[in-house]
Amino acid sequence: MKIALVLGSGGFRGPAHAGVLARLEELRVPIDAIVGCSVGGVVGAYYAALGLRSEELLDHGFGVRARGLLSHGILMRHRVPFRSTLLRWAAPVRDRLGLLDGATFDTLHHGVREIGFLMLDLERRERIFVSTGREKGFTLSEAVRASARLPVLFPPLVKEVDGLTRRLVDGALASPTPIGHAVAFPIAASHVIAVNLSRSRSRGPYSEVGRWRTALGDRLVFLEPAPGRSGARGGRRYVSAWYRAGYDSIRDEDAARIAGWLADDSERRTSEPSPVREEVGP
Repeated sequence: MKIALVLGSGGFRGPAHAGVLARLEELRVPIDAIVGCSVGGVVGAYYAALGLRSEELLDHGFGVRARGLLSHGILMRHRVPFRSTLLRWAAPVRDRLGLLDGATFDTLHHGVREIGFLMLDLERRERIFVSTGREKGFTLSEAVRASARLPVLFPPLVKEVDGLTRRLVDGALASPTPIGHAVAFPIAASHVIAVNLSRSRSRGPYSEVGRWRTALGDRLVFLEPAPGRSGARGGRRYVSAWYRAGYDSIRDEDAARIAGWLADDSERRTSEPSPVREEVGP
């Protein structure tokens, strides 16, 4: 059995991913792979590649406001006015992203063995998916930044991939909750826990998510955190509300289903015959 955690897009709702991770840690659920896009890719990288724990991820959610993200996006363009002011406003965002510069795809934490990021080639409308062992020339920091580059707000990341010059943007434009990339090669997970923070395209019965929910059946736990009142985006109350919503989104029946996966896998491993050990004579 191989369990993948899929962390979808959702902007400022990202603290919900940290809440889910906290609950999974409490339940002692082994996560073999993390697949993400947009804020899900960012949270997944902080957790698996930097080794931050769920409570540390929550701390990183504070201080990132819309003004900071907008300032960061403007600073990525040339010849901008009021640069010193924009640098001050964007500092929380830039400092947090800077932590990823030394991270790699193959030095991972918390038992995670693989991590993958989805992005979209804006011109060709092709999905680009990179993961541990199939980095396609990306550093982990590049993959995270490309996967979270929402068009208009951020300029595309221009990079040669598979012999073609790509203009890469937020993978959520292709798949807000990329379950398919967790199941397909090279991740090839047998079981999936997916966190959906998108309220539109991914919920319909004919959506990509709808198809995967049908195909995977009991091998998919599909989570949709939804707090009540949450206050201003990026504020302390907002971050705490979404964190709690993520934690609470794993209901008793979800926990029981995951426990069933683990029990079945343990039983299967126990019932498998031990390999025959032949003694080699002198």
